Amino acid sequence: MWKGTIFLIIFLSWFASAKAQILVSSPDTVVLDSNTARFVVGDITILGNKITHDRIITRELTFRKGDTLVLSSFESVFTRSEQNIFNTSLFNSVRINYLFEQDKVNLFIVVTERWYIFPVPVLEIADRNFNNWWRTKDFSRIIYGGVLTWNNFRGRNEELAITARFGYIQRFSFYYSVPFINKKQKAGLRFGFVFSRNHQTTVKTAFDDLVFYNDENLFTKREIGGSVAYNYRPNLYKTYSAEAGFKKAEVVDTIISLNNDYFLPGNNTIRYFSFRYFFKNDRRDIAFYPLNGYYFDAEIVRNGIPFLGDKLDMTYTTSHYRRFFNLGHQFYSGLEASGKYTIDKYVPYFLTRGLGYSKDFLRGYEYYVMDGKSFALLKSNFKFELLPKKELHAKFIPLNKFSTIPFAFYLNLFADAGYVFNDQFKTNNRLINSWQYSGGAGIDFVTYYDLVFRLEYSINKFGERGFFLHFTSSM
Repeated sequence: MWKGTIFLIIFLSWFASAKAQILVSSPDTVVLDSNTARFVVGDITILGNKITHDRIITRELTFRKGDTLVLSSFESVFTRSEQNIFNTSLFNSVRINYLFEQDKVNLFIVVTERWYIFPVPVLEIADRNFNNWWRTKDFSRIIYGGVLTWNNFRGRNEELAITARFGYIQRFSFYYSVPFINKKQKAGLRFGFVFSRNHQTTVKTAFDDLVFYNDENLFTKREIGGSVAYNYRPNLYKTYSAEAGFKKAEVVDTIISLNNDYFLPGNNTIRYFSFRYFFKNDRRDIAFYPLNGYYFDAEIVRNGIPFLGDKLDMTYTTSHYRRFFNLGHQFYSGLEASGKYTIDKYVPYFLTRGLGYSKDFLRGYEYYVMDGKSFALLKSNFKFELLPKKELHAKFIPLNKFSTIPFAFYLNLFADAGYVFNDQFKTNNRLINSWQYSGGAGIDFVTYYDLVFRLEYSINKFGERGFFLHFTSSM
């Protein structure tokens, strides 16, 4: 019976979205204009959520029960709601179907939940990216261990993670996030604790690369820290966060002899409280690989609170703006403008960070680091959807959370430019305090569980070129 009902829902929703006008059965059949016909949202039924609570899903809808919707807006309204639910990273697929009942429209949200518990081994590299490690293939920089990640903990979109890493870096951490602590589902909390120690420590940046000091008999650096954050999400797209934290770090004396400004001058220990205020406005269609919409964030970080006895005095702000365009005919483009500005004249090397980390880097400069107080970064993409999204049904995989494999391929042309300002650690670093730029082409493979594989061929300002592999979207 359920199969027949669902088939009827899918057929009627396709029929309604495909026509400019719709016939509504009544004693006297009436033809309704899709631009003026209005329907009240009736019952909202959710199917497929064995673990996730209904309210976590309905929180992401752009409408509520009892709202009135114009027939012509159905496609845009329901598509946006599907994207919002999918961006929670709780589901492999989301589909909103509907069925008319006189002047009402009843909705059926069909979801396929992901696998949420991942007790998996850890095998990572300590380098900034895979390409940098592949150049040396230094297996001493391998990190191994285990991590227990429990997404959607208790079905409330909470996240719990306990990690134990060994090898190049020994790191033990605990993380817990609860997105909603009130009935209106607007306020949440986040907690974190970490302890780490490692034999090899970055001492300085020279010749546009990181310089390390290693002692196999000693842990050359130890760190301990914790934080608590309050998040406020007043609507679907905006989030505010206030975070307070504490960190203490210690290095061996040899590192201070190699870089007297590693911490505060002449000190081999640093301790400080911090405060971070963060805002984001996320209106991307699909967060992990956006093709349309925009993203903006801004943060201000204060490291060192004088009245708590901290000697550190440092404040900086960062911001990212990314805009994505659907140009039609399977063509897309994207632009990014990002920056960082440090207010203070003196910054310890331990807290100096510029371009070359995470997504803040220029393609074609994977082998380099441009550390500094402040930076500007510009990125651009021009894409062609080589193979639109398809689904592969792997019958040999018994779990439906993994057996349906979505995938898509995109051709990508890109150009980047960046500038890093550094007036402290500029000796033997040629890439800072001047504009750098690069360009190239690549192919992106996108699949489920937010996985992206990018193979790119890049050329930079100096004519250096090569193939590079990445595992996240470029912006």
